[in-house]
Amino acid sequence: MKKDKSRTPLPARKRRALKYLTIAALTVVLVNYTLHTGLLLPIQAIRAVEEREGAPHGRVVTRLWEPAVHKTGLFYLTENETMVLLGNTYLSLLGWTPGFGWALDCASGAPLYAGETSSCRDGGETVWHFYGRVDSPEIETVEISLRSITGYDQERGENLYEEQVLLAAGREDWLEKEGRRFFLLRCQLEDWPEHSGVNAFAIGRDAAGNLVTEFPIEEGTHSYYG
Repeated sequence: MKKDKSRTPLPARKRRALKYLTIAALTVVLVNYTLHTGLLLPIQAIRAVEEREGAPHGRVVTRLWEPAVHKTGLFYLTENETMVLLGNTYLSLLGWTPGFGWALDCASGAPLYAGETSSCRDGGETVWHFYGRVDSPEIETVEISLRSITGYDQERGENLYEEQVLLAAGREDWLEKEGRRFFLLRCQLEDWPEHSGVNAFAIGRDAAGNLVTEFPIEEGTHSYYG
C-alpha cells in the first residue's frame, strides 16, 4: 500500500505558530468576556453599557453614527418593557469600547418620558441628543424646548427662562418597537447666550396643539472625549 503523501505533517515551526495563535485568540476571548474590552461587535459594547446602567436585554430601536463626537462614534437607542436607554460606543485599537449611557425608567405611568445626553470632543462643539418614550395616546407631537436663564423671580422663587431653540417630533418622526413609540432628536447649539446653561424642557401636545404635559428634563449624562 502506498503512503498518502497528501497528509504531510506540519513542520514544527508552523505547529508552534499555530499553537501561539490559538492561545492568543483564546486570550482575546477571555479578556473580552471578563473585562469587556476588545469587543468584536458594537452591539456587544452596548450590552455592557446596558448592564452597567441596569437596563439589560434591550431591543435595538435605532442607531446613529456620530463622527462629531468620536470618529467612530455610534449611538444606540434600546428598549425593554420598562426602560429606554441611549448608549454609545466607539472603535479603538482594542476593539469596540463601551462609552456612556443613561437609562430612563418608564414604569411610573407618566404620559411622556424624556432624557438627554451631551457629548463633545477636544473642546469642540457639543452634540446634544434628546430621547424618550411616548405612552399617552393623546400626544401627537413631542417638543424639546431649550431655554436660557434670563433672571430670577424673587416672589415666585424660580428662574425666568427664554426659549432659544425648539425641536419637534411628530408622528412621522417617531420610532416604534413592540408597539411602543419613541423619539430621538439631535442638535448642535450655536451662539448660545453666555453665562447661561442649557435648560431642556419636554412638552407633549395633542392633535390640536393643546398641552398634555410639560416638565424639565432632569435625567441624562454629559461626556467629554479627549
